[in-house]
Amino acid sequence: RIVTLPICEDGSVNFAVGASLLGVTPVINLITADFSFRAMDSICNTAAKLNFVLPDSEPRRTIVIQAEFLTAGPTTGQRVEALFTHIPGLNVVFPSTPRDAYGLMRTALASPGVTLLFEDRMIQDSLTAPEDNDGVGVALPFGTASMRMHPPLGTLTIVTYGLMRQVVELVLNQERVNTVELIDLKTLYPIDWATLFDSAQRTGKLLIIEPDVLYGGIGAEIAATAVDWGLSKISRLGAPREPIPASPAGHARMLPSPEEILAAIRRMEGYGPGVL
Repeated sequence: RIVTLPICEDGSVNFAVGASLLGVTPVINLITADFSFRAMDSICNTAAKLNFVLPDSEPRRTIVIQAEFLTAGPTTGQRVEALFTHIPGLNVVFPSTPRDAYGLMRTALASPGVTLLFEDRMIQDSLTAPEDNDGVGVALPFGTASMRMHPPLGTLTIVTYGLMRQVVELVLNQERVNTVELIDLKTLYPIDWATLFDSAQRTGKLLIIEPDVLYGGIGAEIAATAVDWGLSKISRLGAPREPIPASPAGHARMLPSPEEILAAIRRMEGYGPGVL
């Protein structure tokens, strides 16, 4: 059943909480991810805590909140994914292909708790591999990253997600870079630390490429964890901590460009082999 609600993001999330208490599994579409700011209290204080305060005799509730990122200027183009990974009770997932979006949604609908499913509207169908769009797909477990273009013994680990995974893959294909283990996170919380560790252990070098602001972002958490593992050859690419320009062309310049990505890969390759 599809219900059209008034334009009130805070009310929509509270509506979802009430519906879940009645045994319904609601999916709320906030449209633009920036609109989640209007519902921060409802998401982080009400929905996220729901299963922690219910009596043990009550079944656990499921809520899915979906939103998109746009190239639309300073107040409707911001990245907010890192903000929600900090809140207990929230899963944060970020598909980079249509098949992954389907699989993660299937899992979200079957998982107790609150899942935020973010999507990049900027992802072009022409950038997806043919196999990404074939078939119905299956449920994709949370906390399971994928390894793409991964040779038997890569010399560099690249970690990314969402739109940037496709941009990185485009660079690797066009420049014929074949010594990279490319990890697509798919879920930002929980993160597949095992896959990250195994790859970093093989290559000894880690390049993190994210579409979000570098300061306090997903890449910062990964870099800090990699340092705990003993890895020293780490580099990051991301957006500056600045308001997003109103023009799509200006917004695009906030993201790591193919030229910047290739330069970072060559720089990391120049460090020589590393051992974790």
